[in-house]
Amino acid sequence: MNLPDSIRLSESSPSYPIFEIDHPTCSARVALHGAQVISWRPADEDEVLYLSPDAVFEEGKAIRGGLPICWPWFNAHPTNPEMPSHGIVRTRFWNFVAASESDEGVTLQFEMVEGIWSAVVTFKIGEALEVILETRNPNEIPIVVSGALHPYFAVSDIEQVRVVNLDGADYLDTVGTPTQRKQKGALNFSGEVDSIYDSSSNVLLVDDLSGRTLLIEKTGSPSTVVWNPWIEKSAALKDLPNDGYQKFCCIEAAIANDKAVIVMPGSIYVLSIRISVEE
Repeated sequence: MNLPDSIRLSESSPSYPIFEIDHPTCSARVALHGAQVISWRPADEDEVLYLSPDAVFEEGKAIRGGLPICWPWFNAHPTNPEMPSHGIVRTRFWNFVAASESDEGVTLQFEMVEGIWSAVVTFKIGEALEVILETRNPNEIPIVVSGALHPYFAVSDIEQVRVVNLDGADYLDTVGTPTQRKQKGALNFSGEVDSIYDSSSNVLLVDDLSGRTLLIEKTGSPSTVVWNPWIEKSAALKDLPNDGYQKFCCIEAAIANDKAVIVMPGSIYVLSIRISVEE
C-alpha cells in the first residue's frame, strides 16, 4: 500500500486498518471498516466529529460516531426486513484504491463491490472535509438507490445548539407516530429528534456555547435528516453512554424513503457532503 508522508497506517491492530492523517491543514482518522471517518480536526480547531467512547470496532458491527456511510438503502430495506438497516457497507471492510497529498490536504479513495452494487467513495480532507459517494451501475438493468452520509457532529451541549436554514421546509417527524410537519424558524433541541426534511439546501449548525458554526453543504441529496436520540434511546444503545446524546447532533445528506433514485445502466449517481468551520 503506497501512502504519502502525511498518511500512515495505525499500528494498534494489523487486522483493523485505520489511516492516521497528520497534515498542516488538519489531523484525521479514517477506518477501512465502513470507509468511515472517525475523527477530523482542522488546524487550530477543536474536534468536529463525535465518536462514542463505547464504540465497537469489529467487523460486522457499525461504528457509533464519526461519519458513517449508509448505502445502498436508507433505514430498513424496502422489501426484505431481514436485511440490515441502512445498507451493507457500514459493517464491512472496503477496498483501498489510492491516496495522495497536496498543500490543500489529503485524498483517500476506497471501493465496494457486492453483487449488483458498486460504489467508490472519495475523501478530501484538509481545512474542510468532503465525502463523495459514487454509486456506479455496471449492470444491464436500472438499480434503485437510497442512503445517507451520516455525520455525528460534536457539540458542547445539545440544548444550546440550533440548525439553521430549514425554515419553511416540510418534514416527516418519525418520533412516535410519523407525522408531516413544516419547520418554523431554527431547529432547537429539547427532546428526541428524528426528522426527514424535504430539503436539498445547505444548513448551518450553530453551537452557541462554543461559538462555533459548521457549514454543511451537500449535493445529490434531496433529503436532510436530523437526529438525536435523547435520554431514553441513548440509554438503550449499548455503544453509547447514557448521557452521550448531550454531546452530538446528526445532520445527514440523505436520499430517504420515497426520494430513492434510479441509476441507469452505465451511469453514476453522486451523493456528497462538505463540512467546514465558519469564521
